[in-house]
Amino acid sequence: MEIIELLKYIFLGVVQGMTEPLPVSSSGHLRIVSYFFGVDVPDLHFEVFLNGASLLAVFIVYKSDLLELIRGTFSYVKKPNKQDQPFFRLTLLLILGTVPAVIVGGLFRGYIGGELTHIRYVAIALLITAIALWLIRNMKGHKSDHEISVTDTLIIGFAQTLALAPGISRSGATVVAALARKIEAEAALKFSFFLSIPVSIASLVIEMPTIYRALVSSDLLVVYITAFITSVVVSIFAIKLLINVVTRGKLLYFALYCFAIATLILVFS
Repeated sequence: MEIIELLKYIFLGVVQGMTEPLPVSSSGHLRIVSYFFGVDVPDLHFEVFLNGASLLAVFIVYKSDLLELIRGTFSYVKKPNKQDQPFFRLTLLLILGTVPAVIVGGLFRGYIGGELTHIRYVAIALLITAIALWLIRNMKGHKSDHEISVTDTLIIGFAQTLALAPGISRSGATVVAALARKIEAEAALKFSFFLSIPVSIASLVIEMPTIYRALVSSDLLVVYITAFITSVVVSIFAIKLLINVVTRGKLLYFALYCFAIATLILVFS
């Protein structure tokens, strides 16, 4: 295995790990890396594989909250009670919020992975992300995660479907929608990351046969695992960075970044 090949996959792991949690679009950045730097990014299955790394990072960062949610949900299913009812309700809302992305992703999977990956479409999508982050930059919420309504959930779920397009950030779209619905920053972030779990797991299940074939039928096992570990570590850092930025009301930084990157793409592509 050449050192250059290993470094390439470490680089891809860093890009995916940093940009998946942050509101700057990981899929968009992978297209940018491929277009401008000539880095050969593997097919969709590799992107999904690295999404699994970011999913693991979410489990690590939110371990206590997730365990409490799982415990409370199963406890309520086993024996309904007032104490665990909020956890069961939140689980149902997360399932409901996942439905729009599953339907749209299933119906338009080919178009999303084809036409919309054009570099100029990515730039336009990044501009949309920048505008959304700009508009929401000073928004303050008051709802806790247990006060999120069905309407809130459907709006956030619809926002997540927009992020199927490369350049539209999933975390950005869902956090913007949550803040617009007056959900407090920490609850908005938690709900956004929790909402990514069902979609990420579903994507991994769908792509698992392809991922498995890629690992067992080639010499890519070491570089794939290296990229995965790199992505996990960087994703943990990125999630904590986003929590810090959002709770301090500094989404403006990401808006300016997305605007700058989109402008550069449109000028030089």
